[in-house]
Order: sequence, then structure tokens, then C-alpha cells
Amino acid sequence: MTVMPQGFPSMDDAQFRAAMRQLAAGVAVVTTVDGGRRYGITVTSAASVSEDPPLISIGVNKQSWICDALMRSRTFCISILGASQRDIAVGFSRLPRESRFDAGEWTTLATGAPALVGAPAIFDCELFTSVEVKTHHLVIGRILTTRTADSAPLIYRDRKYLTVNEMAD
Repeated sequence: MTVMPQGFPSMDDAQFRAAMRQLAAGVAVVTTVDGGRRYGITVTSAASVSEDPPLISIGVNKQSWICDALMRSRTFCISILGASQRDIAVGFSRLPRESRFDAGEWTTLATGAPALVGAPAIFDCELFTSVEVKTHHLVIGRILTTRTADSAPLIYRDRKYLTVNEMAD
């Protein structure tokens, strides 16, 4: 049972978005395959959940074009983006769905979901559980395999993609 606090003032959407823009976050592309079709979106919500078993979470808007496909396929890959992969982050958030995989080199691991070659970290996952939270699904994946590469991460803050060096300025 969820207990909701009482007596707190409500926050308007603009206040919430302004505050969340100050939260620097790593950038990732989440991909899946459903019915032979590849799906992918840019996210800044990937987070470690557990080491034993190895679990990772992402937030996925229920109206996102990937949401239903991910729930049907029950597998997905999270490719953490590097500082040199800004174009992929922008492409997976803005380009037409059909051309999102045109940039970058893609492979597959255990699940068959697309994995970005050269990404600093790749987490190939099967759906462990999903929690519906109003407009989103909090998706928790059990990590089946990982790959790593030595490169600096891409960061998102205040509507801008940044490198670690740019964050320090």
C-alpha cells in the first residue's frame, strides 16, 4: 500500500520542470525489437537498482512509441552514450523513427535488442518488473550481459548535452 503525504502545498508543472533541469544525468539510448522492427529512444533516467540480482531501471513514458513494444518484447538494451555520441542522443530524441538507427554502428547481444558499438557501457536486459506510475512505467530490467568501452560519458543538464569538461566550466 502506498501512503501519500498530506498537507504539503502542490507544485505546478513549471516549477517541477525548472527544478529537474538542474539535475545532471547520464544519457542513454534504450532499444528493443518487436515483430522484427527496431525501436529506440533517448533517456536520462537509467539508474542502478541492485547488484544481486543485477538490476537497472529506466522511466518510459506510456505514450512513447517504444513503450508498448518494450512491454511486448520483454527485452531491451541500454547503451550509455559517450561524449562523442551527442548526435545519437539528438537523433533518438528528434529524428523520425525510421532513421534513428542510421547513425552509429549497431550490434546485438543476448536479447537481440540493438546495442551501440563503442558506447561506454551497454546493459542487455530482460524485463524483471514494471510499475505503472501515472504517465510512465518504471521499468526494471535484469541485466543479462554488459559491455564497456573506455570513453567519457555524455551528460544532460538544463536542456543541453555536455561533456564532463563542459560541466566543470
